[in-house]
Amino acid sequence: MNGFHEVEDYNSDLDFVESEIVMIAGSFAPHPLGTAFKELIAVGGKRIRPMLVVLSFRSLNAERDISYAAPIAVAVELIHTATLIHDDIIDRSYKRRGVETVFKKWGEEVAILAGDLLFSKSFGLVGVHEINELTEIISNACIRLTEGEMLEYRHTQNLGLTEEVYLEVIERKTATLFEACARCGALLGGGKKEEVNALAKFGNYLGVSFQIIDDVLDLTADDKFGKPKAIDIREGKVTIAVIHSLKNSSPEDRKTLESIIKKKVKSKNDIKKATEIITGSGSIDYAFKRAKYYSEKAKEELKILPESEPKNKLLKIADSVVIRPF
Repeated sequence: MNGFHEVEDYNSDLDFVESEIVMIAGSFAPHPLGTAFKELIAVGGKRIRPMLVVLSFRSLNAERDISYAAPIAVAVELIHTATLIHDDIIDRSYKRRGVETVFKKWGEEVAILAGDLLFSKSFGLVGVHEINELTEIISNACIRLTEGEMLEYRHTQNLGLTEEVYLEVIERKTATLFEACARCGALLGGGKKEEVNALAKFGNYLGVSFQIIDDVLDLTADDKFGKPKAIDIREGKVTIAVIHSLKNSSPEDRKTLESIIKKKVKSKNDIKKATEIITGSGSIDYAFKRAKYYSEKAKEELKILPESEPKNKLLKIADSVVIRPF
């Protein structure tokens, strides 16, 4: 439960979903497709997406067996894992969750096929569910996710990127799947239209907050998070802290930061200097405040729900997103 210290108590529902994920991880063949996925799953992850499905489901339905919602919870984790595998190919990343990426260990061909396999398996799980609407929700989320990745790619090294466009990027590439998870969970729980929409908005705002903090952690966290520091700077990605820093730094620091971002190859000194400029301009604090804003908006959406332990856990997740260690 990396970074979500307030909600570490897996209940039986989440245990069941985890066992299903592990079972699927061991079912793929031939080698090394199954091995590649199994190794990635074995080193964990926050599992926040399946958690959103389960808790949204349980916040509206305390009686129905978890097996009704579990396939969808598993499917969204498979989709998320597939996107990680493909992202590592695009970014040429060698490390993920503290271990070698599928791309680095097994090669580009296996990584592409492993990601494709997970997408196929996930839609197999969703497509057979009796609620037909789930397929459309998940499909649309995957489309928007891909659009978000493309939009981010198009704006690499774009020093004129606005905060509005940045928010559009992260809404598509991250928040859209969070929203789909909560919406699917609400539908599985038999929620009323207003409850389903409220949970969907909760998921969206939570996803925006989550990604802002993730981008901040890229600048501030050390290797204990399982990946190298300042990957976004190395790749020329312009995040909310960079946007703010370019507007609020001295002319000299702005020029230096622009020069570093435009470089194809950055040295350790480049990364250190860029991080110092961004931190010194108050941009880390600004990004944190923006993340907190969206976290609070997410929590507001839950007021429509009846009081319950699952609802409390959703509220705790919203709080935990913005108190992840820096």
